[in-house]
Amino acid sequence: MILVTGATGNVGSQVVQQLLAQGRKVRVTRDAAKISSLAAEVEVALGDMTQPDTFAAAAQGAEAIFLMNGALDGRAFRQLLEVAKAGRNPRVVFLSTLFAAVPNLRIGQLHKDKEDALRSSGLPYAIVRAGNFMTNSYQWIGSIQAEGIVYNGIGEGQTAMIAPEDIAAVAVYALTAPQLSETVFEVTGPGLETTAQRVRILSKYVGRELRTVDISPEKAVEGLKANGVPPQVAEAVAESLAAIRQGRETKVTDTVQRVTGRAPRTWEQWSKENAARFA
Repeated sequence: MILVTGATGNVGSQVVQQLLAQGRKVRVTRDAAKISSLAAEVEVALGDMTQPDTFAAAAQGAEAIFLMNGALDGRAFRQLLEVAKAGRNPRVVFLSTLFAAVPNLRIGQLHKDKEDALRSSGLPYAIVRAGNFMTNSYQWIGSIQAEGIVYNGIGEGQTAMIAPEDIAAVAVYALTAPQLSETVFEVTGPGLETTAQRVRILSKYVGRELRTVDISPEKAVEGLKANGVPPQVAEAVAESLAAIRQGRETKVTDTVQRVTGRAPRTWEQWSKENAARFA
């Protein structure tokens, strides 16, 4: 049995689907109503990650656990690891970020702290450090539909965006491989692109001309706060945007190809598959 947290998220939902496709038994920590499409295929445990006792029940008997960062502080995360260890000593696969290698950034430090807790837990583990999710572009939907504009907070900064399906494929490998030859998997898409380049590609599949308007990271923070994002989270995101603008997130890895035997999706492929969301 493999326990998946964040089972309705962009990556977690893909982890569930790919495990099921392999014939694995899957347990999820979600309200059954939120995963009605999978209710007949997965076991549902109402485990609350903020309440170690309920999480202990969800983790009981699991051979592996997929953990998200979530909103937990370091102390609560360590408690989760302790209750997991008290069960079957499962392998824990933690979804982290490439920014964990840049711990002077707040988002990086939040993830690095949890990585360090996992390393010192005594549990078998793997860490999947993901780059910029292609699904982060869903934040463009409102301005694209209203104005045909993407507001760009990273200027000419480039990243190798990655599809959640490809992150999930590496996570599934880390959850199920009999032996792991490495414990940190850094996953990115196949190549670097700017926001303007991506918007031009997306335009082809949306069927209308789209344009970018550059804004400062500070202006992006204002927009996040206006949309209800907590100030400390918005400011941490702004730090990351500034780092990308400065060229500090240009890593490209071959991890997806090496682990799965196939190339990761390109932005063009992903845009074609998901253009209807933006139209």
